[in-house]
Amino acid sequence: MRVTTEQWLSAFGTSSAEYPIYQPAPQRAITADCDKAARYGYIQLAMMDLDQQLAACYSQHLQLLCSRYDAALERAGFESIAIGSGIVRNWFLDDHGHPYKPDPHFVQWVPLLDHPGSCVLYHRGQKPKLILYQEDNFWHAPPSIPQGDWLDGFDVEVIVSPGLLIHHMPDHYDQLALLGDPAQWPTILQAAHQNPQDILNYLDFFQAIKTDYEASCIRLASERTVAAHQAAEQAFRNGASEYEILVSFLGANQTTEEELPYRAIIATNKHAATLHYQQRCREARKPYSLLIDAACSWNGYASDVTRTWTLEDNEFTEMISDLDEVQLSLCALVKPGVPFGDLHSQAHALIADLIHHWGLVNMGADELLDNKVTEVFFPHGLGHYLGLMVHDAGASVSDASGTLIAKPEHYPNLRLTRTLEAGNVITIEPGFYFVDALLSDLSHSPASTKVNWSKIERLKKYGGIRIEDNLLVTESGSENLTRQAFASITQKPLP
Repeated sequence: MRVTTEQWLSAFGTSSAEYPIYQPAPQRAITADCDKAARYGYIQLAMMDLDQQLAACYSQHLQLLCSRYDAALERAGFESIAIGSGIVRNWFLDDHGHPYKPDPHFVQWVPLLDHPGSCVLYHRGQKPKLILYQEDNFWHAPPSIPQGDWLDGFDVEVIVSPGLLIHHMPDHYDQLALLGDPAQWPTILQAAHQNPQDILNYLDFFQAIKTDYEASCIRLASERTVAAHQAAEQAFRNGASEYEILVSFLGANQTTEEELPYRAIIATNKHAATLHYQQRCREARKPYSLLIDAACSWNGYASDVTRTWTLEDNEFTEMISDLDEVQLSLCALVKPGVPFGDLHSQAHALIADLIHHWGLVNMGADELLDNKVTEVFFPHGLGHYLGLMVHDAGASVSDASGTLIAKPEHYPNLRLTRTLEAGNVITIEPGFYFVDALLSDLSHSPASTKVNWSKIERLKKYGGIRIEDNLLVTESGSENLTRQAFASITQKPLP
């Protein structure tokens, strides 16, 4: 018997009507006698209903996207553009390859994540055409033909061979721009203009300003992410290895690692001192702490969330709590008109206060900053743009022509240097780490004599702390998508 979405939701005392797109999911505890599969079904089916409601703002998103491309094409002197989805690339000397990942420009037009060899063809001022490649192949299952009201915005054509793509292209290639992986286009199309920089500059600049549809996708990705974080935390508290914690994270949303927006960082104990730790220890070790930087996506839009936990309450737990307060105070400063470099500078000032408060270095806050001691413990940027890419485009340009913004004198490697404006989605992620290489540099600096080396040595087994939220900049301030999602989920931990 077919079970409808409403029947599934009614089993948990709710309905799809209770899931409006701009509100966090209502609080619904899942009873202890539900098995794991039912819990997963609750999460997935509730999300399906939300996804259907995205259609209400997708049409506005498409109209704005057409306007942006009209302006980009006019500036660059083109009449048409083909936006490729990308192709599957094999490993060197192999007939197997990397997992397919669609080009972000293509995904911005259409929520299709499994259609290599396809493209969107857009002529200025006209209805866009979606050209879907459906390979006639008995070795692999072809992607399904998409369904949904969002397709009303496109003329749709299906091709069964990449060479047939040229029959849908305009006759005059000198007026055609190609966007995406050059390897996707048939040889005859190489005469067209590939990835014109003027167009890329324009699109990158405005990609930083999210439409309501894009913000809603990131909001949904955040809700999906925090459910997985809860499962991962419970696995850690149950004594799981890094690998087992990752499996719990993936299982909570019935996803695979290649479907995540970035490679999950599952770092226990001292491993957390490696900022992008990439190993997955299979052995369960004596657990002191867990830093997990892992997230999910929705319709190709990423979230990016980090949390740090300890198994027992101790001085490192208090340090996590202190850094959490710092992170929240930085989030409170996010609003239009604030240069992100100023937020980064403020983060270092607050980290300096923590170093002094924790008794790690016998210096005042100003002295710690002057001697660059904060950079030993907080060696990365405060955050970045978030969206179609985890580190989204347009972070360091001042205009649609691609003019670069000068890096702050004291922080020349800062990734995001633009001034915040409504529609931006950013991360705020202060961290504090005990990195051997950086501590070695500190030990050879003039500040070395003022460092409490015995305390640092005692804390090194925890590796480090990072706390990361995703924020949507609004007209008057910001909306913390991550904290909202954590507050909205009250399901009991998965066993």
